[in-house]
Amino acid sequence: MSLEAILAKIQNDAQEKAAGILEEAEKERKEALHKVKSRIKEQHHRDVERIKKKGASMAVRMKNHIEKETEQALLSHRRKLVDQAIRTAVEKTAEESGYLDLVGKLLSECDLKGEVEVIVCPEDRKRITAEFLKKHSTEGVSFVLSEETHQDHGGVIMRSGDISLNATLSMIAELNHDSMVMDLSRLLPLPGRGE
Repeated sequence: MSLEAILAKIQNDAQEKAAGILEEAEKERKEALHKVKSRIKEQHHRDVERIKKKGASMAVRMKNHIEKETEQALLSHRRKLVDQAIRTAVEKTAEESGYLDLVGKLLSECDLKGEVEVIVCPEDRKRITAEFLKKHSTEGVSFVLSEETHQDHGGVIMRSGDISLNATLSMIAELNHDSMVMDLSRLLPLPGRGE
């Protein structure tokens, strides 16, 4: 074999080997590119799912927050309505037909002894008179109409020396406020709740 034939054979073998190497390299490149694309696609899919879950979770949190805020606003509004109803009831109680019976009951429950000064509001001066108080006096208690007046909507303040018993309508309402709020709140249930 001649030198040229050997060189041609070496060159031919080298070209075939180079072509095989290039083909193998191209195959490896495509495989590596496919793996990278697959990883990117998987990562993208995971990121999309994570974002969806995060968005859904945030939507749920926002919905819960809005519901709580709405419920708080409704509770506040309901409390204002109940408080207004109690104030209105206190103001109107003195106008009711059984008001003097209520005052008589308050006087009968007085545990002070001796002469007890009774302070009334200006509007009650014509109804709660010295005669009315005399009728409700007992052996141990003598009710006397005071020259002073209180500024409540009704009821009385009973005083004996340094001791005073405040039985005004506002004080009675204040002392019973929590139980009245609970009773009245049952009449105004929140939407979505069976209170």
